[in-house]
Amino acid sequence: MIKTILVPLDGSDVAEQGLAAACRIAAEVGATLHLVRALPYSALEEDVRFQEIQELRQARAYLARIQRDLQQQGVVSIAEILPCDPVRAILFATEAHDVDLISISTHGRSGIQQTLLGSVAEAVLRQSTTPILLTRAGAHAAPPTAAPYGRILVPLDGTAFAEAALSYLRGQGVGRAASLLLLRATPTPSQPFMPDVTGYAVPQAFELAQRETRERRLEGAAYLQALGAARLADATWHTRAVIGDAAEAILDQAEREGTDLIALATHGRHGWDRLLHGSVTRTLLHRTTVPLLILRGAAADPAEPGVAAASAQAILAATAAR
Repeated sequence: MIKTILVPLDGSDVAEQGLAAACRIAAEVGATLHLVRALPYSALEEDVRFQEIQELRQARAYLARIQRDLQQQGVVSIAEILPCDPVRAILFATEAHDVDLISISTHGRSGIQQTLLGSVAEAVLRQSTTPILLTRAGAHAAPPTAAPYGRILVPLDGTAFAEAALSYLRGQGVGRAASLLLLRATPTPSQPFMPDVTGYAVPQAFELAQRETRERRLEGAAYLQALGAARLADATWHTRAVIGDAAEAILDQAEREGTDLIALATHGRHGWDRLLHGSVTRTLLHRTTVPLLILRGAAADPAEPGVAAASAQAILAATAAR
């Protein structure tokens, strides 16, 4: 269960977007928010030291106000000021306090892409395997709310690795009362080579492509139904199996469904640079306005093998026999 959520704050409305996102999970699972403020502190020259002391006092007052607001929402919090840069403050506090989740907001008027180039968010993503909740600044109301996430989208590709995101939500108690959308996007079948454009090859190839598309959609739907039945007996869930690009499907369904959280496991443990260049997660980071719960490294390792494959085959066989 999530016990501690770290929220870095710098006094800006942008940073408080991460606070708002964290509150929704903290209120649901009973976690404590660990507020971290990083301040440079040299204490060398008299005039510099005076300025730093003033900033320290302002930071204390700011964090105290935030804590009072959180208390009114029924959310427990602690605050810490660290004399270092933001990245080191976040990484240090995460390790020192056994943080279970980091909730951080990103700048960027055109999406998270503005901050993923030399930002605090990028540095934390590169160096920490702790689950991270990323929120795009300006996409959601800043005032903290204790309302839990109500519509959660979980992209799945048929692997136990991707299913780890679903296991994480269930194991941590996130979205217990939410409506879960299980999404499977299967690539469009490649068009077969059609040498005879005047003969029978064209309609035959078209029919073959249609049949393969239909079979892929049925297979995806059967997999999702089997997975939901196996893992979500006490939850509200529905499925969507589509044909096409995975990232585009996630973005489209998130908008259609009014999703307020996307939870996914990534293969970022094989290198964040790889994740940033040509992956589904990269596209979502650049374009989504929905908070992203990203699981990497040990947090995304499957706790149990995929359990839906055999059931999906059984469903497909039953469907074909009708």
